[in-house]
Amino acid sequence: MQLVVRRLAAAATTVALTVALTACTSGPEHQAVAPLAQISMDERSDAANGINELAPPEVLERAITAMRGAGTYRVTGTTVAGNAIDIAFHDGVGSTGTVGTETTVQLVATTAGIYVTGDTASLAAQVGADVDTTIAGKWLLISAEAASGFAIFADGSAFASAVLGAEAPTNMTEVTEVDGQPAVGLLFPETGGTLWVAATGEPLPLRLEEKGASVGAGVITFSGYGTEVAITPPAEDAVVDLTKIPAS
Repeated sequence: MQLVVRRLAAAATTVALTVALTACTSGPEHQAVAPLAQISMDERSDAANGINELAPPEVLERAITAMRGAGTYRVTGTTVAGNAIDIAFHDGVGSTGTVGTETTVQLVATTAGIYVTGDTASLAAQVGADVDTTIAGKWLLISAEAASGFAIFADGSAFASAVLGAEAPTNMTEVTEVDGQPAVGLLFPETGGTLWVAATGEPLPLRLEEKGASVGAGVITFSGYGTEVAITPPAEDAVVDLTKIPAS
């Protein structure tokens, strides 16, 4: 069972690294800046909340602070590399959702621990045909060591710092409309990635656009700020506690 956790953690870690590196890595095959940033270069208007008058690093700092201050939010999307994320965070309480590439990992993180599970077909491919009589349909309560692979998804503040604070932006677009809302784009020069921040009300992150983004890939969306997020651990009889099973 420890092997299962290591492989599930590896899948989650791959997504974590790719999402984080969306804002801090580069690739020569992509265009210089994210698509929406290019469109907005020649537009001229003021941000109602005044963030376009600040230096880009200060806008980023305020965006992360506003994100944490909201208490709850949802992160969804797929990277250019095909890694998908759909996680709802309740800062200081936990998170719930899915991450994965070919293998989808479902997780619930609480202050008591991190629970993970996967679909039966994926688990069977990884650990053998006896999965139906061992851990199929079960949640795995993983050890602190194994949980490190899921840490970025377990805590809202950790996610915000790792994904949004990995690199300081040096430039900013003019105000443009993003998903129907005025926003400014923070440009990360080493990567070509763009973080779109609300230009009205609280300067909340709206979208992280990876260099090379296209329809259906390379865009991570932040939404659901301040909405209720229920973090409910699995029922006790549905949990296999791996913290009580010796590693093999």
